Amino acid sequence: MAKYEVGFDGRWQEAFDDREEAIDWAREVAETGRIVDVVQKRRLLPRRFVTAFPESERAAREAAWSVPWTDAGATQPYGGP
Repeated sequence: MAKYEVGFDGRWQEAFDDREEAIDWAREVAETGRIVDVVQKRRLLPRRFVTAFPESERAAREAAWSVPWTDAGATQPYGGP
């Protein structure tokens, strides 16, 4: 079963079972001025980008998540899989 994790301030802050709940919370947090990532986490698979807030940062955050882990090392958002 997938979990949806929300990250900001350089670390994972919360995990949700419901995708929309994670996105709603991320949107609320972004209103405080933070850049927030929402990713999908499945057992034994790397995290997969879902969305980011504010929307003006979405393309850049998606690009950061699209770099393969084998090439990214510690430069990947939040430091690893």
